[in-house]
Amino acid sequence: MRRLTYPLFVISLLALVSFAAAQQYGGVLRVGMQTDPVGLDPHTTNATATRNMLENVYDTLVMFDSSGQIVPALAESWSASEDGLTWTFVLREGVTFHNGEPLTASDVVFSIERIRDPAVASPRSNDFAVLESIIAPTDDTVVMTLSRPFSPLLSKLAFSLNVIVSEDVVAEAGDLQEVVIGTGPFVFDEYIPQTRMVLSRNDAFWGTNDAGEPLPYLDGITFTFYPDPTARSTAVQTGNVDWIEYVPAPDIALLQADPDVAVVGGLSANFRSLYLNVTEPPLDNRLVRQAIAFAIDEQAIVDLALFGTGGVPATGTTIPVGNYYAYPDSPYIGRDVEQAEALLAEAGFADGFDLDIYVTSTYDFLRAPAEVIQANLADVGIRVNIIAEDWSIYLPTVQEGRFVATILGESGQADPDDYLYSPFYTGAGGNFSQYSNPELDTLLEAGRQTSEQQARRDIYLDAQEVLLADVPHVFLFHSAQYEALQTDVSGFEHFPNTSYLGLRETWLER
Repeated sequence: MRRLTYPLFVISLLALVSFAAAQQYGGVLRVGMQTDPVGLDPHTTNATATRNMLENVYDTLVMFDSSGQIVPALAESWSASEDGLTWTFVLREGVTFHNGEPLTASDVVFSIERIRDPAVASPRSNDFAVLESIIAPTDDTVVMTLSRPFSPLLSKLAFSLNVIVSEDVVAEAGDLQEVVIGTGPFVFDEYIPQTRMVLSRNDAFWGTNDAGEPLPYLDGITFTFYPDPTARSTAVQTGNVDWIEYVPAPDIALLQADPDVAVVGGLSANFRSLYLNVTEPPLDNRLVRQAIAFAIDEQAIVDLALFGTGGVPATGTTIPVGNYYAYPDSPYIGRDVEQAEALLAEAGFADGFDLDIYVTSTYDFLRAPAEVIQANLADVGIRVNIIAEDWSIYLPTVQEGRFVATILGESGQADPDDYLYSPFYTGAGGNFSQYSNPELDTLLEAGRQTSEQQARRDIYLDAQEVLLADVPHVFLFHSAQYEALQTDVSGFEHFPNTSYLGLRETWLER
């Protein structure tokens, strides 16, 4: 079977900290997080905060490694029929859930069907829309039959919110918002909102290092929430935590200069856009959306809002520069105020209009760009009102489509389908702009059914041309994401897909 990779980056750093040191067991890693999880049920949320805290509690059938390759996880091997319609997965032996129950193929069947179940309302139900059937012919074998070829299947199975859960646990608990039981290296102990989440070592974890020694090394992880970015940076400098996520852009150079702190990271597999609700006048007018795109200076957003270190401007759409499938030359690169004014006049808005941009106050890289956009749009008569709310309120509001414009994005992509299907396919779970274009839908369906790389690239370039003409998003930038850690934290690998699976092989030299 062909290994899948994603050739994403020309500007990325894969960092491995102190790998040459001898691994040590023991100790609790104190982690500084940006914000609370948005729900604890991995199947019903798309929140990166939930994913990053629970992806080491649960496991997926297959997983990504730090180079973007698909590698075994709960499935130790898999194969596909010649026509690509039948996939067979063989589970590894001896895996147990944290409550001691054995993992069986029926749990895998249940988990995938649960994601597909309309009653569950998973935002990723479309990940498995082409699944015609999934069965467990034996306790260690899962067979998936597809209605048509589906190139991104392994990528969807590896996404670390599409986890395998216990059928018995869900039957007893009703859902997974209160009970968190997986097969991963750490056991969920407690979650106190706006305070902390505590995990402890799973002594029965199936994973081992390259020498066959048991993982994880840590006795546990305590996640503490620091929504204030300066407080998070200070916490790692003063030793109140051992490791922090989302190093604030203005603090990167400061922490890099600290001899007691290591900074790792680089350009990540994500996108950040100005989402335009195309059902809201005047954003239902394509000329208005194009005018907004021409008026915004993406480089200024990176330079001013991201301090020149927090990302790179989007030169195409959601797919970052350097990716094989990236669109190379957006017409909106740079800024064209005259063109923006002409389009607004043609649309009947020569005097501009009022525009509410809804943002989260929690993530500075999603909030600060609004101020640059506000200034840019003022030059063409669009009067922007910025409304900010905490992530826990903001995200559900956006998911319900209750906004006019907002700054958001997605992380963890691998396949081009990940970048384009969910945000833009009619009715898809991440299509918060409520955009619909039958031509685009046809192209995205074709991309899912085509395996030959050049043919897929041609399809996705055509799809991105449609998006650039329609402008349901103004594509702003691709974030660089960094973690900072005390120098006695070893073995941690930065994953460009923004995953924290590197914590599975992290240890403390104490």
